[in-house]
Amino acid sequence: MRKLLFTAALLTSLLSYSQEEKTKDIEEVKMTKKVLQKKSDRLVFDVAASPIAKGNNAFDLLKEMPLVSSTDDKNIKISGKSNAVIFINGRKSNMNADALESFLKSMPAENIAKIEVITVPGSEYHVESSDGIINIILKKKLTDGTNGNLRFGNTQAKRNSQNASASINFRKNKLAISSNFNSRNTFRDQQYTLKNGDANFNNTSVGYVRNNDLDLGGYVNVDYDLIEKQNIGLSYNSWYSETKDAQSNLLNTLVYRDDNNVTKTTYNRAVNNMNARDFNNSINLNYEAKLDDKESKINLNAAYLNFTKAQ
Repeated sequence: MRKLLFTAALLTSLLSYSQEEKTKDIEEVKMTKKVLQKKSDRLVFDVAASPIAKGNNAFDLLKEMPLVSSTDDKNIKISGKSNAVIFINGRKSNMNADALESFLKSMPAENIAKIEVITVPGSEYHVESSDGIINIILKKKLTDGTNGNLRFGNTQAKRNSQNASASINFRKNKLAISSNFNSRNTFRDQQYTLKNGDANFNNTSVGYVRNNDLDLGGYVNVDYDLIEKQNIGLSYNSWYSETKDAQSNLLNTLVYRDDNNVTKTTYNRAVNNMNARDFNNSINLNYEAKLDDKESKINLNAAYLNFTKAQ
């Protein structure tokens, strides 16, 4: 009887030890989320699951995505597409190129949930078939309350540039508000050596282009859930940009041979000075109703854009 009890106790201990080991193994399993997903018409970048989001801005993130590039650090291109159209939360941005560049470079990556690169846009987007779409989906606060962040940046090149931004997210019951306010003071100094021509004629231009841009702007997005699967949203974007004492200064050297095969050289200097201001305001009113669980929906948009420029 004692042998039987001892054997039973030993089996129970071994079984308990085995269960504990299994439990430990299960607790050590870590689930990882896909950062990039390829769909039939788009590439989806889950920013929240990516480690490169921290400390970067929206423009930096876009340059890290497959199919997306920027050769001049100002304009965004999609491979194989004639134009990249920027959407925010599924709504077309009406900002001009300069305002859009400043907007993306001032938006903290921490404010973004996902980025979609849509290479085959459907008719609901109202763009040309040769265009590609970059849809930036901002984070929304899922529980009641308020949060935000404050960010400062400094860049030292030939001259010093500064930027600052503040973001606030609020949610109460069916109402959600997200906002961002930012400023940027940018100095851009570029040296140029440009050459063109042939054996009989060539032109060499040497000099610099200097810009000083002051940008102020931001956005406010308001979403309200009317009933289940129906919501209404209002987006307001504003941007003011001022260019002060911009100058290009180029010395041109022209070397050519005349009909008598005599080489002649002439010089001229081209100096251009510019001051400019532009003001960009856009409003978008959106209604969306989801019809089923297969992403069928009705989407209505009303948009207004006001853009002024003095140069």
